[in-house]
Amino acid sequence: MMNLRIVTLVGNCLGHFRELEMDETDCSWGSTLRVWVSLDVNLLLKRSLKIQSTSGDELLVHFSYERLPNLCYICGHLGHIAKYCELQFGNDFIDPRENPPYRPWLHTVVLMRA
Repeated sequence: MMNLRIVTLVGNCLGHFRELEMDETDCSWGSTLRVWVSLDVNLLLKRSLKIQSTSGDELLVHFSYERLPNLCYICGHLGHIAKYCELQFGNDFIDPRENPPYRPWLHTVVLMRA
């Protein structure tokens, strides 16, 4: 279980931590936490982050995002889609059909706030 200090640190690794949604018992939704973070849209979106627990175990935290505008599944930048990505036309050609580094699972369904 993550406490507020750890969630704040993880949120600040994404951008600037704003808020953590908890239910009336101060619990998260099982394996999912809903965190509000201000992002720098000029930076790549993070897909995951490795953190070390207090017991020394390494944990991999996966991220998904609500309300994303156009996201390029090739380069991970906001503001354009794969069809218009410069990486498709340069020397570092990446075929978006073959294992793109960013995928639709980065988008999550918008859940209503309690």
